[in-house]
Amino acid sequence: MHVLKFSDGWTRRHFLEQVARGVVAAGVIAPLWEVVARTGSLEAAYPPELLSIEAYTKGKLKPGDVLNAENVDIVKDLLDPGAYYQIKHDGRLVDLAPTETDITKLTPTPFLQATLANKGKHKIFPDGNCYTLDGKDWIGGNPFPEPKSAQEVLMANSLSWGKHDTQAHPVLDWDTDADGNVEYQYASYYVEWQTVGRLVLDPHPYMPGRESQLRILGGSVLAPEDVNGTGILQVWAYDQHKLPGYYVYQPTTKRVRSYPVDQRFEPQFPGNTFFVTEYWMAGDPLLTWGNFKLVGKGPVLTCAHHCADLENPNWIHKTCGGKSGVKYWRTRMELVPEAYVVEMEPVMYPRAPIGKKRIWYHASTLCPLTMISYDRQGKIWKQWEGGFDYYERKPGMKWIEGVPDHFWSWTHVHAHDLQSNRMSRFYYAQEVPGGYHADIDNPRLFGDFCSIEALERLGR
Repeated sequence: MHVLKFSDGWTRRHFLEQVARGVVAAGVIAPLWEVVARTGSLEAAYPPELLSIEAYTKGKLKPGDVLNAENVDIVKDLLDPGAYYQIKHDGRLVDLAPTETDITKLTPTPFLQATLANKGKHKIFPDGNCYTLDGKDWIGGNPFPEPKSAQEVLMANSLSWGKHDTQAHPVLDWDTDADGNVEYQYASYYVEWQTVGRLVLDPHPYMPGRESQLRILGGSVLAPEDVNGTGILQVWAYDQHKLPGYYVYQPTTKRVRSYPVDQRFEPQFPGNTFFVTEYWMAGDPLLTWGNFKLVGKGPVLTCAHHCADLENPNWIHKTCGGKSGVKYWRTRMELVPEAYVVEMEPVMYPRAPIGKKRIWYHASTLCPLTMISYDRQGKIWKQWEGGFDYYERKPGMKWIEGVPDHFWSWTHVHAHDLQSNRMSRFYYAQEVPGGYHADIDNPRLFGDFCSIEALERLGR
């Protein structure tokens, strides 16, 4: 065996040189996706210092340690600015976890299989959209596992948020003031439904009669009482230049109204610090944004895996930080060996208060990990941090009937307004009021949640 030795700072220089030359290819020792296809693991693509926080920090930190204000500067270069501020100045605590290298734990299995099977079968056409080489709509999986541009990195995120044919999202949300005192609480249930790029539900890859669409997002707010029954429906066109049809059912008037474009950049409910445009960090059709740039490449410390708390009641996470002690989720972070850092600007939204977004993507899956948005003056405004895990039922766990025994999903979100210091923190619960529970690839979800008629029925 030939042992490679890398000098201090070698990997940092490697990534800086690649970004300077516009090189997007992932993997340091070997091309990442050649390694993944052969072994199912990321390990052979990276040197040891990128696969272990202990090796990276030369023993100063290790899995099991708690990241806090006293030791966070050791890894300041690995954190997004929002996470660094939270830990250094606002009492957030983070538990360090080992790096997950098994690709089957980092993305849904059907999506991974389609990524491998369909590799090289898609391209960006002159109109900016993604099609198969013979001009058909996307057929599933990550269309660009080996991206050659910032736009290709972003396209995978835009085509499929949750990477399932359909997913039901039971969401519990707490909105706080600057000290972390809870001011508002919400419960909601949303269904994300793919009409193209389908892999499990029949027929696939396209839902007959809806080939011109991309996805439907439908759901209802369940608590508190004053907004209970509010229904929300988004219908996305496949063409990424077109804004989604966005409809809100208001139970007090029993009417459906269209959602104005400008309100994509406003909170939906009192206390929310997040906007519609920030869903999955890229919540608008991709080609309504532009000036896509690869601005960074390298390791990042973030909540890429190990983030579910399945032993806890209703999968709720512990809290920490802020003067209240409950402002942040007590999360786990791991060293991701390589991430793309991509910028985008709201070119079709002249009145948008956001000047640009900067998003960190896991190089192996192109899953968005964390985002920093900037205001029109170029100042840091907000952080959106996601957490992820592979959910797996084990003996002794409370598991509601109908919840799949194993699946990949997001776990939590921090939506932090860094200028006002207010926070919305929400998580993927096992169930929410009304008996609605987590679900994956259930064909019944379309009729129950993905139409205006369904929203009206739910809101009665």
